[in-house]
Amino acid sequence: MRLTEHVTLVASGAYGFDLSDPLDCHVYLVRGSRLSVLVDAGAGCADLPLEVRPDLLLLTHGHADHAGGAAALASRFPGLRVLAGPAAVRWIAEGDEQGLSVDKGKAAGVYPAEYAFPPCPRVEPVADGTEFDLGGGVVIRAVATPGHADGHTCYHLTTPSYQGLFSGDCVFTGGRVSLQNLHDCRVPEYAASLTRLAGLDVDALFPGHHEVSLARAGRHLAAAHDTVTRGLLPRSTT
Repeated sequence: MRLTEHVTLVASGAYGFDLSDPLDCHVYLVRGSRLSVLVDAGAGCADLPLEVRPDLLLLTHGHADHAGGAAALASRFPGLRVLAGPAAVRWIAEGDEQGLSVDKGKAAGVYPAEYAFPPCPRVEPVADGTEFDLGGGVVIRAVATPGHADGHTCYHLTTPSYQGLFSGDCVFTGGRVSLQNLHDCRVPEYAASLTRLAGLDVDALFPGHHEVSLARAGRHLAAAHDTVTRGLLPRSTT
């Protein structure tokens, strides 16, 4: 599903557009003139339909619907660089289902009992502020946004004609968030991340689930921030 000149939605599960396996998050392919980047990997239950060979895989966080497919993609595309927030790297590399809260997801019925998170030893840390120049004026910058999960990272996209944000599970349209009863969901850090994101210049919002916003997307970040400044938390979507 082509969203913009540079961004294609290649997978989306039951909490999105039902383009792929029901467990998948939104998976985005971003193309510049030199490099192609995948943002998130889905759950890994089925191959992603990719027209091009990606050079980088940028994970927003380690939850299975976003990172479970990383190992399969690394095997499918030798030389693919897989990057994630430093706090989540060991869990993803080892397939640590407690660290990644897969055990809680199974208990809640989110993942089937037979689901197993495949370890991805090739994952490496991405530092806050790291930039990836894809060519043709297309640049992606890592923005550390802990709160939903340790190591959560959003990716700010700059193109010649617009700016966008791949927000993972940090913030959704309408300023909604994803607060869950998990060991690394941290409210003060979440509030600080929402405040940080509100300072970005954003035209398009590409979240990990639900609706996509292709214009005036800053209003969604502002809505979350406005709630936080009143000492409250935005409505949780999952």
